[in-house]
Amino acid sequence: MPYDSGNCRALITFSLCFWLLPCSSAELTREDVIALITEAGAQRPKLAKKDLSGLDLSGIDFNKADLFSANLDGVNLKAARLIGVNLNLARMGNANLQNADLSAASLYGVTMDYADLSGADLSRSRVTGSLNNVNLTGAKLKQANLGPNSASPRQRLDKLEMNNAILNDADLSGANFNYALMINASFRNADLSGGQFIWTDLSGANLDGATIAGADFRSAKFDGAKVDNVKGVDTALGFKK
Repeated sequence: MPYDSGNCRALITFSLCFWLLPCSSAELTREDVIALITEAGAQRPKLAKKDLSGLDLSGIDFNKADLFSANLDGVNLKAARLIGVNLNLARMGNANLQNADLSAASLYGVTMDYADLSGADLSRSRVTGSLNNVNLTGAKLKQANLGPNSASPRQRLDKLEMNNAILNDADLSGANFNYALMINASFRNADLSGGQFIWTDLSGANLDGATIAGADFRSAKFDGAKVDNVKGVDTALGFKK
């Protein structure tokens, strides 16, 4: 076969994308996203099913955008305003959401394993899906709803997995974590007061220094959990040392 430098360059590029850092497959640029949001005016910006993976979208105000089923894997959304956005079925693995505002947002059936949500605000948000190994240090989840839609969740999208999640110093007061899988999660010095943890699997979890006053842990699992220095035990339901 004759030597073809063009084919060789294409093969090398493909090899680098496959074996090293993933090449960006995003169909829009940061400037495109900002333009779409601006052009939407008072309407909800339409970004559903868009591939935005790997983009730097930090600090952008999404104006309650529709991001249904969007690909946001590896995206930088640091300090972004995502208030009231639709992120149902979105992919957000390894995304940077440090100090982002996701209050009142809908994140049903999301996949955001290993995402960094430290300092993020998810107050009054709706969240289910796969959030394994997420970092929620210092995050606000006050009155967030992370429980299933039914008392006997069977669909994967209706469940919440937060195994190995870090929730140290987080505000989880009044939040619903019923039926969640939170194996080996860390809640050090977190505020769980008034929260719902019915049938939640907290095996191996670290609740050292956590406040649980008024929280409901009926039928929760605490196998191997660290529960030293927990505060508010007297008013918590179903808590087991």
